[in-house]
Amino acid sequence: MEIGVFWALAATLTAVSALFFAAWRPRWVIEYALWILAFMGLLSVLALGSFFEPGTTEIRLWVDPSTAPLLPRDDPAGPIYRQAVADFGDDEVYAVALRCEAVFEQGCLSELQTLSVRLARLEGIRHVSSLMDVTHFEWEPENEWVEIRPFIEEVPSDPAQLASLREEALSDPVYRQTLVGTEGRVAATNLSFKKMDDATFLSSGLDDRVVEILTDEIPETDRFHLAGRPHVKVHVYRGILRDLMILVPLGVIVMAFVLSFFFRSLRGVLLPLGTAFVGNLWTFGLIAALNQPLTLLTGLLSPLLMAIGSVYGVHVMARYEEEALGSAGPSEAALACLQHIRMPAVIATLTTLVGFGALLITDVPAVFDFGLFAMLGIACCSLVALAGIPAWLSRLPLRVRRDGPVQSQGRALDQNLGAWAGWVSGRSGGIILVWAILASASALLVPRIEIDTDYLSHFAVDDPVRLDFEAVNQSLAGVVPLYVVVEASGPGGLRDPELLEALGELQDELGRVPGVSRTLSFLDPLRKLNKAFHGNDPAYDRIPEMRPAIAELLFMMPKQEISRYLTLNHARANIIVRTGAVGSASVLQLERDLKAVLQKNPLPQGAQAQITGNAILLSRSADGITRGQPLSVGFAALAIFVLISLGLKSPKLGAVAMVPNLIPVILFFGALGLGVAPLSLPVSLIGSMALGIAIDDTVHYLVRYRRERESGAAPDEAVLRCTRRVGRPIVITSVMLFLGFLLITVSPFATIGQFGALAAFTMAVCLATDLVLLPALLVKAKV
Repeated sequence: MEIGVFWALAATLTAVSALFFAAWRPRWVIEYALWILAFMGLLSVLALGSFFEPGTTEIRLWVDPSTAPLLPRDDPAGPIYRQAVADFGDDEVYAVALRCEAVFEQGCLSELQTLSVRLARLEGIRHVSSLMDVTHFEWEPENEWVEIRPFIEEVPSDPAQLASLREEALSDPVYRQTLVGTEGRVAATNLSFKKMDDATFLSSGLDDRVVEILTDEIPETDRFHLAGRPHVKVHVYRGILRDLMILVPLGVIVMAFVLSFFFRSLRGVLLPLGTAFVGNLWTFGLIAALNQPLTLLTGLLSPLLMAIGSVYGVHVMARYEEEALGSAGPSEAALACLQHIRMPAVIATLTTLVGFGALLITDVPAVFDFGLFAMLGIACCSLVALAGIPAWLSRLPLRVRRDGPVQSQGRALDQNLGAWAGWVSGRSGGIILVWAILASASALLVPRIEIDTDYLSHFAVDDPVRLDFEAVNQSLAGVVPLYVVVEASGPGGLRDPELLEALGELQDELGRVPGVSRTLSFLDPLRKLNKAFHGNDPAYDRIPEMRPAIAELLFMMPKQEISRYLTLNHARANIIVRTGAVGSASVLQLERDLKAVLQKNPLPQGAQAQITGNAILLSRSADGITRGQPLSVGFAALAIFVLISLGLKSPKLGAVAMVPNLIPVILFFGALGLGVAPLSLPVSLIGSMALGIAIDDTVHYLVRYRRERESGAAPDEAVLRCTRRVGRPIVITSVMLFLGFLLITVSPFATIGQFGALAAFTMAVCLATDLVLLPALLVKAKV
């Protein structure tokens, strides 16, 4: 077990243990309130201190925008990919596409030359490849040798020379689409960076400096486009920071507005918000102390905990106000509140922990970390709500307002909810039938769900990142590279003419696969060099027939030209397949098509070919997570059913509780089946997460219902009383959860926005099932 996982689990178990202790000894919470508050304050100070490097004001929290946290730890294809990267370098493409009326005019080539020179001078750039500096083999008949030089050393002004360059470039398979568009209107500059980690790359500001040079040299910004994973990585990083800077303050404002509307008191706003704030502080304090990165998913934790933490506080405050009406002092009211709220609070906390805990059934680090630290945050918020709020209330003056605008408003809401419960009780059979029809129709739509996600699809189709990506894909080779790694029988195996001929045929077949825009291998420059050595005779634009000739040509080729395609011992080769496929469905379909080509074209002499690439690993990861939905949701549902049945000492009540919470999840999947959104990585978190969160209100309702039944009330009367008493906090908490998730839709990431909208929809359905379906089930089942 990793040390970070160990400490996060230990902290979660400690918080849950403290929660159980507070529920077991409620009097101690009130008697030692000042000590409890002081200890929570000390923990908060320590958590705040962990945000900074010792002795400095430098923030320790850091963001990882890469795809690494999204790749599965134990994917059997992982070692193949890592070995390919070790042999041939990373598969990160950074392409700049320059659009001209005609590339092969003096003005455009001069711009390209200036750009290449300035970009090459940037600190951190390892290599720049463009028409100006790409290696060119030219036979010199006067000297009878092959000159190896840049394709364009000086920009000519003579139209005939420019036309000759155009014809040569567009007819050369190495240059076409990789360095110049097929119509001669787009020129590419491909950048590779020196070896550095993501943090160094982001802090270097290389992406911004590239853009500065482009805008400085080419004022018409619609004439150039940037694409590639390093460029996307920068925008993911900025998007995560933007989410943290905007969503959290916005969430605080919205939560404060809702709390003030319903409670109309300072303590009614500050104590629930304080619960969420402290829970956030402790959670992110540990994340910083453990040096864990924030990812696209864990960046959602803060707004999520703001909503859930505030909700926990609302239940405590609502019960306190009810107890305050008949109490002589604040300590008595706080103790009575704690004694009545402890059971539903503990059960609700455990069920929510189970919902997020179901996300730990994964080998994807980002999803695991999201579930792990969400559990910690939930436990912290629940502890602060159950122990911290009563401790504060026991030391604050008892304020009982029996008459006033807020009391009249509350009583009106309670009366309306009571009337609603009466209406539902009289029509329980029809209501159950309607929900059953909705659930059945949604279940029938589940097979139509589209599973599709990848790194780029986090951005909306009209986002500049996506628009640039599409522009580069349409005019040049796709910027998503895949590796077809070929392993010969041993060192020198890739000097054999028979094997190289088969390899060339395989490359040709791979290039014909739909979705493949370009294939590249060491055979391309090998053929060019062979042709140059034979006086540029087109008949020799092929692989030499003799092994010594192949060995000699490979020896003469510049190492930087073939290092991405061939190992030094000539035992392993790499065919780079460029594609513009977006989405896991497209990438995985392309992988299947490529594998079919490999099976139909076996290589001789025992050579083996395998397909790998970051895009494939990421697509497999996302696809595996989304296809694992039945397991995670099923595990969460079963565990929650057991917990509720044990907590309420009634399997029948446990079964009743599950129905109004499973139906919103079914309707959520039904909405996906209707095509509202694809089942992406962030959206896949909603099923088990919503089940864990939504059960909170149901537990509070059923605990109160059971007490009413034990006091002798009939099912319909118990439902009426219960809805009047706990309906208001259920409405408040549901509105807060709905708005809290809805706020996430302002995220610049399309998939995160879909997550927020669909989670808000699910919370709204949960409110409807709690106030409509649950009372109908209780009346009909007569439990």
